[in-house]
Amino acid sequence: MANRVEPIRDKKKIAAIKKMLKNKGKYRDYCLFVCGINFGLSIGDLLETQVKDVRNSLSEIKDSFEITEQKTGKLNVIAINEKAKEAIKLLFSRTNIENDLNNYLFYNTRKKAGKYNIFRAAAYYLVNKWCRNVGITNINIGTHTLRKTFGYHAWKNGVSIEVIQKKYKHVSTSTTRHYLGIEQKDVIESYHKLDL
Repeated sequence: MANRVEPIRDKKKIAAIKKMLKNKGKYRDYCLFVCGINFGLSIGDLLETQVKDVRNSLSEIKDSFEITEQKTGKLNVIAINEKAKEAIKLLFSRTNIENDLNNYLFYNTRKKAGKYNIFRAAAYYLVNKWCRNVGITNINIGTHTLRKTFGYHAWKNGVSIEVIQKKYKHVSTSTTRHYLGIEQKDVIESYHKLDL
C-alpha cells in the first residue's frame, strides 16, 4: 500500500516555495504551485486547465470556471482567488501561452509551449523537488499534497469540514478529516483559539 501523502501545514514553507520559484523565474511552476494550493483540484484536473478556463473574451482573468471532474464525472466550480489571479497574470506576462485559448497553463516545456500539458509523473517530481528544496523532508509528499494543502488551510481558517467535504465530493466528513490528515493536536489548537 502506498504511503498517504500529507498537506504542507507550515505557511512559512508555502511562502518559501513561492519565493524560490519566483526568484528562479520558474513562472509555470510558480503558477502550478499557487493554483494547486488554491483550486483544491486533483492533479489530473489541475493539469488539464487551459487558458480558456481562466481568461475571458476581454483577456481578463475570470473569477471562476467550471470543470467536469475526471474521477467523479461531477461538475465543480473553481473560484480563482487573488493569489491565483496574480500567479496566472505573471505566467501570461512572462510567456505567450495566452495567445491561444486552447493552450495548457501547465505546459510541457519539452514540447511546443502550451500545446501539451505536463504529465502526472513530472508534476510529482516537481512537487517533491520544491518541498525538498525548502527543507520539507519529514512528511510524505505527492501531487495530492497540493490539493490537501488547500483543504487543510481552508479548515484552519475556519471553513467547516462539511464545506470542504462538499468541495472534495467526499461521502462523509470522517473521510475528509482523514484525507486532510487533521491530527489531534490540530483539534486541541483550535480549541485554544476559541477564547470566549
